[in-house]
Amino acid sequence: MDSCVDVAKAISSCSYAEEAANKAVKKTFAILGVNIENPKEVRDFQDSLRFSDKLRKTAEKGAVAFVIAVAGIAVAALWQGIKMQLGRQ
Repeated sequence: MDSCVDVAKAISSCSYAEEAANKAVKKTFAILGVNIENPKEVRDFQDSLRFSDKLRKTAEKGAVAFVIAVAGIAVAALWQGIKMQLGRQ
């Protein structure tokens, strides 16, 4: 049991630590609905994460485009108002 105090030795010689880690990983993925023993489920989960990442990045780009469009409309309206005021004088 003393060999499990040293991290380097723990990785190579503590079977109960490795077993506990494997059990924790399996339980965590089970909570997420993924059976890590089934490669297809793992691939589907990875694909889902990749899609979510792409969707998030696209949404961020869309938000930036929306802000730029609103700012452009505001500047155009302001310019139109200035032109109208100058035209009255």
